[in-house]
Amino acid sequence: MRPLIKHTIVIWTEPALQNAELVELAEQAIEGDAYCSKHVTGYTSDPETDPDWDGTEFFGVDEDEEDEGDTP
Repeated sequence: MRPLIKHTIVIWTEPALQNAELVELAEQAIEGDAYCSKHVTGYTSDPETDPDWDGTEFFGVDEDEEDEGDTP
């Protein structure tokens, strides 16, 4: 797996936003209606060894490679 950038963000909100989408949480924090207490960005050379990695294949497949396999 190739290296990736990891963003760790903590946003505190009122209970009414517990099911809010990520974009809404970010907007609330930017507008001052929620509080962002942590925003850390770091280079991760081997994401698969990171404790927050969940085994996703999202970054493992290039769209071009996937499209090539779909043609008969």
